[in-house]
Amino acid sequence: MAPVASLNSVNTGRVLSVRQSFLAMIGLCFVGMMVAIDQTVVGMALPTIVAELNGFELYAWVGTSYLLTSVIMVPIFGRLGDYYGRKPFVIASVVVFGAASVLCGFSGSMMQLVLARALQGIGGGMLVGTAFACVPDLFPEPSVRLRWQVLFSSAYGLANAVGPTLGGVLTHYAGWRSVFFVNVPFSLLGLWFIYSYLPRIRQIQRGHIHLDWQGALLIAAGLSGMQLFVQFLPTHGMGGMAAL
Repeated sequence: MAPVASLNSVNTGRVLSVRQSFLAMIGLCFVGMMVAIDQTVVGMALPTIVAELNGFELYAWVGTSYLLTSVIMVPIFGRLGDYYGRKPFVIASVVVFGAASVLCGFSGSMMQLVLARALQGIGGGMLVGTAFACVPDLFPEPSVRLRWQVLFSSAYGLANAVGPTLGGVLTHYAGWRSVFFVNVPFSLLGLWFIYSYLPRIRQIQRGHIHLDWQGALLIAAGLSGMQLFVQFLPTHGMGGMAAL
């Protein structure tokens, strides 16, 4: 059962005991590493994927579909986490990301892979918008928070660094589908630690809940437009982009 956050964290700079804080952070590190690895591991497998699934015209969309849905989800679920607590959204995001990773691994066509990657981006965006904000929730005191933030950032950076090498090794020895299946153990381990030890903390207490959905849609449209612009500019040029 997840611990209940203490209301008296002034003296320690944290809302949990050292042991509970460490175990909760292990869960956050696992899911952070999962997202970090996925950001770099897939690129090494893409040439093999395209050759096997015969879908060069959708090559770029394997990455674009993920980024589009991800950037839309980050601000929305970041705000929802303030109101309802981040834990339920972190759990949901890990489930979505892990399930989408399995779908990616079993994809039989490029279109199926693109759609599965879009779903994976939803989970990834939810995760970035909520899990990354859990560290300040757990450690309100800046001096205490910094030490734990270094742990989280180190795990994320290490996973990002080994991603390309891991992607090449997995693709060569286990096939391209394994670069997606590698997310599953991270998601299961992270899910267990988070469910067991991460408390549910609301930054905004109960009362009138106001979500600016119009603003969220505008942000989503703006971020999507910027992402598509960056994606198509190298191939279409400014003239082609104006025509689009």
